[in-house]
Amino acid sequence: MEATLPHENRSNKSMKKSKQCVKKSSPLDNAESSQKYIKKKMKSTISASDIGNINRGTKSEYEEPLSFDFLTKQNYKEYDDFVNFCETNFANIDMRDVNNVISEMKRNNVPYLANCLSSSSEEETDDTGKSKEIREVDKVNETGEVSEPIRGDDATCFQEKKKSYRKNLKLVNIRKSKRARVNMIVIKKKYLGEKDCDEEKEKKNTVIISPFFMPVGTKCCIKGLVKEEVKEICNYIILSNTYHISNIYDMSIFKNNRDINHFIKFPNAILTDSGGFQMVSLSKRIKIMEEGILFNNIYDSSIIKGNIKHFGNSYTEEGNAYTEEGNALTEEGNALTEEGNSHTEEGNSHTEEGQGENILLSPEMSIRLQNIIGSDIIMALDDVRSAMETDLQKIEEAMYRTNRWLRRCIESHEKKDEQSLFGIIQGGLNIHFRNKSMEYILNQKLNGYAIGGLCGGEKKKKFIRIINHCSNENNKKYNYLPVNKCRYIMGIGYIIDILFCSLFGYDMYDCVYPSRTARFNTALSYDGTIKLKQAKYKYDFTPIVKNCTCYVCSHYSKSSLHLLISKRNPIVNILLTIHNIFFTLHFCHLMRVSIFADKIELFTTTVLYNHFVIGHKNGNYKIPDKDEETSNAEKNKNHDLCNISDLPMNNYSLSVEDKREKKASSPRSIPQNANNFNEKELTNNHMKSEENLIRTSETNPFSSSYQTPEKEKMILELKGSLPQWALEALEYADIKLKF
Repeated sequence: MEATLPHENRSNKSMKKSKQCVKKSSPLDNAESSQKYIKKKMKSTISASDIGNINRGTKSEYEEPLSFDFLTKQNYKEYDDFVNFCETNFANIDMRDVNNVISEMKRNNVPYLANCLSSSSEEETDDTGKSKEIREVDKVNETGEVSEPIRGDDATCFQEKKKSYRKNLKLVNIRKSKRARVNMIVIKKKYLGEKDCDEEKEKKNTVIISPFFMPVGTKCCIKGLVKEEVKEICNYIILSNTYHISNIYDMSIFKNNRDINHFIKFPNAILTDSGGFQMVSLSKRIKIMEEGILFNNIYDSSIIKGNIKHFGNSYTEEGNAYTEEGNALTEEGNALTEEGNSHTEEGNSHTEEGQGENILLSPEMSIRLQNIIGSDIIMALDDVRSAMETDLQKIEEAMYRTNRWLRRCIESHEKKDEQSLFGIIQGGLNIHFRNKSMEYILNQKLNGYAIGGLCGGEKKKKFIRIINHCSNENNKKYNYLPVNKCRYIMGIGYIIDILFCSLFGYDMYDCVYPSRTARFNTALSYDGTIKLKQAKYKYDFTPIVKNCTCYVCSHYSKSSLHLLISKRNPIVNILLTIHNIFFTLHFCHLMRVSIFADKIELFTTTVLYNHFVIGHKNGNYKIPDKDEETSNAEKNKNHDLCNISDLPMNNYSLSVEDKREKKASSPRSIPQNANNFNEKELTNNHMKSEENLIRTSETNPFSSSYQTPEKEKMILELKGSLPQWALEALEYADIKLKF
């Protein structure tokens, strides 16, 4: 012990010297190190939330997004009763009986169907030819209701047709609030779940309430999520892509597994894109011709060649088959037989020879691949041009080619009873071309229609005018999407875009945005995007979104996610994917409840205030320069809807449209009770969310019970923050801002 004392003394001396050194380089001498020093000292004396405020500023600088407290517990209960009613009465029936069930309920004055506007009609033609005979004797409108009495043998034929619904998808209009609408979509299930899952086995159909968002699993799966997570989060529809699937999987896999649902064991619905979007995403590697799209393939072509070879040459005309050498399509063999209509685009040829093998994706091949994949909804192959395209001739050629390809898709579709084919409206930013496209495609009597060629970098104002026009029921017939069919806008993923599209009466949206932005360490919130890599979240111990009941917000704080990102832990991408998809789907849920409760104006105002006002204050939303520079003169100038053409627009007048749109449809009554129907208990997550919202509303200074002057001040602040295109969209949708 004594031997160690001198050493101990030396150690004490060195400690004194080190203390002196510390004093010389005190953190107080350096502003940056001083801040760290203060935080370190305060960590033991202040709460976690206060530490978060030090990094992101004071509480006055950080503003919590407004809650949706205007949605009462009664509103949620009424909506959940409605959903339970739909599940109870439509999830277990045979799709062939769906018309009879709806007719019976309407006769019994079921409250939920009292305001039913229409239901999807049967196909115009029947395999037996009976429907053609019926059409010669009587006139049946789009809703399937007989306009003239039918007697005798013809009446028997009609009754037989009406009793048997031969499609796999049925849309029923339920409720409208302004132009926004809630619809019920029933889709026949293919995969009924695991053998030991009795609940799933009982359900024959997937019952979907629109508007809804479809997460994208391009190659049969959502990146980063396992089957259980996909099944739990995505309870409606997911989307896959035909081009990528056919390059990765041998089609025999789907044939031996019956379909894609059985292959990935997904009990709900699946939609497959035709592969047309790859004309834009792979624009430097494609050549457009009348026969189809010639891809300079980014994959090893052995799999897709085998898939194509499986069909033989029955789908191709002479001269369009693959050549043995190099398996490339010769340009001469694929040219159009009509003179002067080769339609090959010089600017769209692939980048370099030898990069990949040339693969032709024709409309027939796209449909037959989708038939084997076995998805519930399949898309027609379309000629997609960039939204930034300004060449009118190219836009017009693409629009007419899309129409011709649709006809070929319909003729090649072999599973009409098992898969619903949707047509795609093209025409760029030109209203005249959009009308031409709708006039042709709507006459094909399909079960749903999509708006394509948008969300590619065009100005928001032009985007808003196109989607407004295509769903404006004041237009003449065939110049707007029918109310009794599914309305789908392709490529929509931002919640603000989803909101405005829903205000115009659309049902379906898809985008890779929620999952892709998660892989860039970014989380979605009501006040914009949260870039968790930023240092200000190091001591922020709050969840990503207050009151969010997703797994991530329940178990992780912004601080813990920031730490995972700083350590480059790949688990953070999975966690953010779960949150972003859950958040987007829950946003659609809140929007449906608001439409059903006829509170869409309150919902719209709250969402816009959170995004454009609070989001800007919190640094989560940056006002684009183009929006800041928008002048008042632009608002009053003569509106050329396409801004690139003076072509006739089918007597379309924007001023007339504006006047008509101001006449809002009268609000219909909401069913107040559903005592006669089976009701299920609310899910734990939903009940938790309700309790959080109610608890928040008690302390929220901006709740619906707050004094009017404060509300008016907030409205003025919001109007001053909204870009011109948003104000124009609100006017089109007849939405008034109010709290």
